[in-house]
Amino acid sequence: MTPKELEQSIRSLLQQPLADAVLRERLETLAVNETSFSGFTWLFGPELYRRNRVFFRPLILSRFSTFLLLPKWRAVPIPWKGDKGKILDAWLERVDKDDDVELFRRLYEWRLSIIDRRSDKGARDRHVRTELQLRFAAAKTSGQRQIVLRKFNLWFELDEATAVELYQRDPRLAAPFILSRLPSIFVKPAPTTVWRRLIAMADQQKDEAFRWRLYRRQIPTAEWTQDVSTLCQTIIDAGELCQELERRHPEGWGHDLSDGLLKALQLRGRDVFPYLMGHSSAFRRGLFGRGGYGKAADFARERGWWDLWAALVRSGASDKEFSQEVLNLVENRTLANADVVARLIALAGASSEWNWPGLGIARVHNLEELVALALYGRFPELVRGPYKLHISPSPWRTAYTRFIEHMMAVRDDELIDHLASRLVTRTRWGKSEELTAMADKLADHYQALKANEAVFSRRAGIVLGRIPAYSIWRYNVVIKENRLARLLFERSAASYLADPRSMADLVEAGEIHVMALAYRALGLKDSRARQQASAHLPLLMGTLLRPMQRDTRTLAFGALANAADSPESARLILERAKDALNLPDTHYPKERLLGLIADLLHRWPELRAAREQPVIFERTAA
Repeated sequence: MTPKELEQSIRSLLQQPLADAVLRERLETLAVNETSFSGFTWLFGPELYRRNRVFFRPLILSRFSTFLLLPKWRAVPIPWKGDKGKILDAWLERVDKDDDVELFRRLYEWRLSIIDRRSDKGARDRHVRTELQLRFAAAKTSGQRQIVLRKFNLWFELDEATAVELYQRDPRLAAPFILSRLPSIFVKPAPTTVWRRLIAMADQQKDEAFRWRLYRRQIPTAEWTQDVSTLCQTIIDAGELCQELERRHPEGWGHDLSDGLLKALQLRGRDVFPYLMGHSSAFRRGLFGRGGYGKAADFARERGWWDLWAALVRSGASDKEFSQEVLNLVENRTLANADVVARLIALAGASSEWNWPGLGIARVHNLEELVALALYGRFPELVRGPYKLHISPSPWRTAYTRFIEHMMAVRDDELIDHLASRLVTRTRWGKSEELTAMADKLADHYQALKANEAVFSRRAGIVLGRIPAYSIWRYNVVIKENRLARLLFERSAASYLADPRSMADLVEAGEIHVMALAYRALGLKDSRARQQASAHLPLLMGTLLRPMQRDTRTLAFGALANAADSPESARLILERAKDALNLPDTHYPKERLLGLIADLLHRWPELRAAREQPVIFERTAA
């Protein structure tokens, strides 16, 4: 429909005397078929809210939009003005009285769009702060003030005057709200940004947590450095000193804390190690030199503080410098072997980490190939252990061609499997031809192991189990261009059944394509597959309900069919499968799921419900 025709259709539906359930069903059908439907929120939203706000609220929120989407993905904003503005003003007033927080925020943000940010960039924030202050002052109870703060949980920055006003009226509620709306910590703060009045008020309230959180978010680097120097000269007890330093450690980006941290180290030495160890990555490198990190690392080396030195080198050194430090230790023949090993172990590990829910990223130094060979020549057990993560073939760094060939020559299975787990994900993109060539050599190595399927299953299972999660983004390209990947993923599914322990590792692997391979193997028409699928039934049951790609879930259905080797296990699978039929996921392979249910009912007739019994129709004799 054209926008005009769609508007007429919506108006027609809203004017008809339909039951609420029927009206919602017809509107949802219209929304699915017409991409421009959400652009008429101003039309259907107020009317549905007035008619039955509880019943229609999910539809309003799911289809709420301030844009009209036209063909070729052209979006036209709906302005809050004219007749539409009057309708929306009345709706916002009603929503505000009902304290519908989520809908209020959406409508209020929409209304704020009429403020011209181009002529006055701060106008929007001033408008929000003024209205927030007036509403918070008018609220008479703690509950009402909490609703005000929830309504104004918008994207804007507070100023100190507004923050002081809020904190004076209700410190308990205002403190977390103020912290969430402080000026951005991703820009280095200037000395004038410290809200000293608010900090003084927090001191009067003895609100220590809030007071120090403000300090950490706003303190200028120079002032913090002076505070560190004062603390180191006045606090005698080392434990108390580290506690006070930790309490004042600045938060956010834009701080170069090298001078303050180095000052603490120079003044108090080992007393501040517990504090510095947790913040070794805060030492900065210079643009053309080693900067504060280099000064601190050299200072620690001069005094023989090898634990701190190792932490600083691990977190602050470049790959080249890290490799040189490792090589210096490997070639050091004056130190006892035990001391060299201890320092090498202290150097190993991740340089820095970033962690989010469900995802973590670590930065690791890669050893230069000659250094890796030298380290292996003197301390092979370290390369098999803590330094394994520092040897990872990469198109941007080094392919480790000579190192891999040496491992194959000495038959070091542990490192061959580790390197294969990195090479099996490589394609010919960029400068990776050398990597895929080494993958071909490893493919020959693992192909030769197929003479003994149990050995191949164990070794290949180790390789696949070590592939990091989210390592394979273009599976079809990897399979096409990497012969090792073709061998392990596509041409050996039945071989993994030779070793139940390897299959267990594949089922619980972190990389989804490895898990899919396990489901494919467990779904084979093979007595070993049926036996092992039954053993992994608790893990396979989760594939019915948890989020999963369509093709992977389909493979899991085959494994579940094999796992149903008794009426008891079939009943468990059947119950969970019927629950999965009610999932709203439109991409769920329901037709394949029905096939699994039908297969189970066919094999186990005693599990059929009354409505699932076959019905036979006979023609009545004349």
